[in-house]
Amino acid sequence: MTYDRYTSIIQELTASLKELEASRSQHPLIQHFIKEEISDVKHALHLASQDRFGLCEMSGEEIPFDLIKMNPTVTSLREANEWRQYGKIHVGRQS
Repeated sequence: MTYDRYTSIIQELTASLKELEASRSQHPLIQHFIKEEISDVKHALHLASQDRFGLCEMSGEEIPFDLIKMNPTVTSLREANEWRQYGKIHVGRQS
């Protein structure tokens, strides 16, 4: 598993997975979103176990760390750029 600057993020993902799996919502829409999130978190943890966490699944390039901190389940630069575009996130800029 990746034990470097991502260690605390991976630990948070592990804790989040336990909380999500313990969720007991009866509302179908909430259950749907919980299942999606569980899937995303498990995939991120799988990538970490293969030392590929934080790398774009398409190009192999590193995803900016600031974006990984905000969305630790992001898996591609395209997805990260969507966060920037639609979330109006400015990574690496200072005011």
